[in-house]
Amino acid sequence: MSSPVEFTLHFSGTHVFEQQQITQHLLSRVDQRDFAAQTRLHAIVAAASIFTEPEVAQQAASHASIAADKAADIISQAWSLMADCIVDLSCESTPRRLEMTTEILKTAQDSGEAEFVPIAYLLHLAALTELGMVTQLDQALSPVSPLMSQFGWLDSSRQATWFRCLQATLDGRLPDAERLANEAYALALAEADPDAETVLVGQLAIIRWAQGRATDLEPAFLKARQLAPHEPIWAASLAWIWLRQGRRSAARALVESFATIDTLPVDRNWLATACILADVASELGVHSIAKQLHDALVPFSDRLVTIGLGVTCWGTVARPLALTAIALGQHDVAVMYMRQACDVAARTGAHPWLAEAQRELADLLLQTGEEHAAEEASRLAEEAAATARALHLPGVEGLASRTLDMIHPQPPPAALDAQKPRIAVLDEFSVTSSDGIVARWQSRKARALLKILVARRGAPISRETVMDMLWPGTAPHLLANRFSVAATAVRRALDPHSRLPRDAYVEHRDGLIRLKRDLIDIDVETFLASASAALIPTPGIDAATARSRQRDQLSSILERFSGEPMHEDLQEVWAADLRREVHLAFFATAHGLAELLHDDDEHDARLAIYRRLLSYDPYDQRAHEGVIDALTRLGYLGQAEAARNEYRELMASLGVMHSDSV
Repeated sequence: MSSPVEFTLHFSGTHVFEQQQITQHLLSRVDQRDFAAQTRLHAIVAAASIFTEPEVAQQAASHASIAADKAADIISQAWSLMADCIVDLSCESTPRRLEMTTEILKTAQDSGEAEFVPIAYLLHLAALTELGMVTQLDQALSPVSPLMSQFGWLDSSRQATWFRCLQATLDGRLPDAERLANEAYALALAEADPDAETVLVGQLAIIRWAQGRATDLEPAFLKARQLAPHEPIWAASLAWIWLRQGRRSAARALVESFATIDTLPVDRNWLATACILADVASELGVHSIAKQLHDALVPFSDRLVTIGLGVTCWGTVARPLALTAIALGQHDVAVMYMRQACDVAARTGAHPWLAEAQRELADLLLQTGEEHAAEEASRLAEEAAATARALHLPGVEGLASRTLDMIHPQPPPAALDAQKPRIAVLDEFSVTSSDGIVARWQSRKARALLKILVARRGAPISRETVMDMLWPGTAPHLLANRFSVAATAVRRALDPHSRLPRDAYVEHRDGLIRLKRDLIDIDVETFLASASAALIPTPGIDAATARSRQRDQLSSILERFSGEPMHEDLQEVWAADLRREVHLAFFATAHGLAELLHDDDEHDARLAIYRRLLSYDPYDQRAHEGVIDALTRLGYLGQAEAARNEYRELMASLGVMHSDSV
């Protein structure tokens, strides 16, 4: 006779509450001598309670163990082991969970009992992934494996498809990974799996990161956070996305809401949450949290960072350990862990993360200034760039190319008789040639090509990557002529009478194309260089003069900042990094000037700057505090209180407690 309750494991939705009620009712009516039935029902209670009432789940697992001992049969023992697996999904228990799921699946094969196979198989694949046992993972996913030969339906299950998506992601086969993610999503929806959407969001997030498009998923992460507010991984991921967007204050507010990592639930996502927070805290310089996370992650340095029971991967644990060491000023420790990140990624075949770690290790080695270190850094950066080009990882490719430019700087260009061409991107996009002729574009693709090259800031990019940006979905071999025409149009815009060599401004060599930015007057480059210089007081003069000069410089820079760079291309992935750099420079410049105005008691001007900052980032904590302080000092107490209430509401929308002192 079939049971009125099925064994499932979900981490969202309301189905679990119904499952709990039905199972508890059945337990109250089951024959007290039917220990096998009791064991199974207790295991179902454990699965239904794990994310809502973990204490109830633990008790159910204990009851299952007692009942299984009394039942004294292998299937009951398997159910008891199943309950034990479910109630401890922490990374400390991963090796033991692998042993238990191996035993459970062997029992299934020996007995033919199939009910617990899907969940046991899911947990088994997750443990193999986290421990980096990729050969065994490949074997477990093989359609001709002993398990799949006996339970043929596993081959087309959502569990197998989830992990085949993971395999493709590790390999860097991004189109295959996205196709498999969508196939698994469809299977999960057909099975009414309430976790279907959050799994899809997690898998697509990593795919989009590899494609350089992670920030596209902010709405999906916000929705996931609403669906599963008990899962801090979504808040940590939002902080990471906001940091990539240049919204440092919003990211900092979220990170600092995790006052201590002891508040993180030790569950299936603890490792991923800790690693994502470590990444963000390190870049933001939140040293207290970075130190806590570093110490907590050390025991797992040889692991992959899995998300959602292994259905996708954040990379290696060693990399965030290296990043926290950098933030804490421990250069040698950072090098050690970044080497380990390379080793783990290479051993597990995690090619996108291998390229990322190789590039970052190259940067660390360059900081030593030693000749042998520079040689190793060059080799690492070249390999990272080659991998990124082969797998179409534009973000990693660009960073690796910049590292190579640092190692092998181009010789100073010969002086050119003509004046520099000018490119403006901070206001309306415009190009004025070396002859003073304003470009009139007949080709939208050529115009976009030049924008892409400007956004790369002199770093080369592969021709195939640019083709995919300009003509997505079209095979590169069909685009050679169109690309050549677009490149020629760009050269003509900069040098319409061809007075200079063909590669004077746009170099195309060995399948790579780049803009020689040193020979062109680009407003965004001038802005970034000026902002960087102005934030450092002029040395060699008295403090008062240096301060006055710095204030004038900062004011001049802010006056020249006319708005969003490349505002026509807000949805284009290739423009995101440049916008982020400009935003960071703008915010640093504005805050620096506001602090000088504070010391001069010029609170009206200071207030205007803070309000301008909030027009770009409504979550800028320092700007909110500055508005409140400036209004208070100006005597506008009612407006100050209104601003304080607005700030509190915004922080509450992030799930962040405000300070009553604000």
